[in-house]
Amino acid sequence: MKTAPFDDTFGAILSPDAGERITELEDAAVIDAIRSHGMVFFRGFEIDPPAFEAFTNRFSSDFMNYKGGRYARRPVNDDGTIASVNYYLKGEEQDTFSLPMHGEMYYLEQRPVLIWFYCVQPALQDGETTVLDGAELYRRLRPATRDLFHARRLKYIRYYPESEWRVRFQTDNIDEVARFCGGNGMTVNVDRAAQTVSTEYVHPAHITSRWGGHAVFINNILPVAWQERFGVKKDNLVRFEDDSRIPDEVIAEIESCCDELTRCIPWRSGDFAVVDNTRALHGRRKFNDNVRQIFSRMVRSVDF
Repeated sequence: MKTAPFDDTFGAILSPDAGERITELEDAAVIDAIRSHGMVFFRGFEIDPPAFEAFTNRFSSDFMNYKGGRYARRPVNDDGTIASVNYYLKGEEQDTFSLPMHGEMYYLEQRPVLIWFYCVQPALQDGETTVLDGAELYRRLRPATRDLFHARRLKYIRYYPESEWRVRFQTDNIDEVARFCGGNGMTVNVDRAAQTVSTEYVHPAHITSRWGGHAVFINNILPVAWQERFGVKKDNLVRFEDDSRIPDEVIAEIESCCDELTRCIPWRSGDFAVVDNTRALHGRRKFNDNVRQIFSRMVRSVDF
């Protein structure tokens, strides 16, 4: 196995020696790369989806589905833990907008520690998965901005009409939705007459990474703020804990720092990657075709 840097200070690229198969990689070497680099990109192994599932099974047995997630997902394996990340418009055609940088599911208490991505088919042009080092993002923010987020936690506010909660929580039972949300640290309000659910979840904008003890700025500010700014979703808000707005100039600063730090994963069919969801933010570049197909598999816990 060959190891090369993905970026100057973040990420690694693993590629095979001549004739080396994915089954011959040593687990310890992969685990060390995950712990050390925050993101690992596997190029040249050219595996198929069953091999991707078998390989990821080597590092955990505790996978999670996308219950409670913000976007639509299509399960592609028997237990529903591998899904297409395409966001489907009316269930038929994927939307192709860009996705701002974010941590996965930071609006829930139970979120993945790792996310595996697998490229079935890259977009014809653009559409790369994007990544950045949340530890470096934290360092790039102005001291006053860091102090602001240390003093004030975030509040994620979400409203679900019946048509939404049935899809997002994968159930027809509104009481099951309430139990799931309550078990994820949310304040829940259920209107049974109207069959609506509203939730609030409070969490810091920054954490300490699982590996390395880095101070990391990782959250869902940018996609939620983007949705509100352009009127994409008016039922999904992010505020400070006291319900005050995050200043526009602070959001602009975060966006500017992300633009400087964002790197693209140059997908080819058969490539895959793993992202440390306690350190790395990810997103997606806009694209203009309907052939892009990326799978993901989220890991709730690992024993390393």
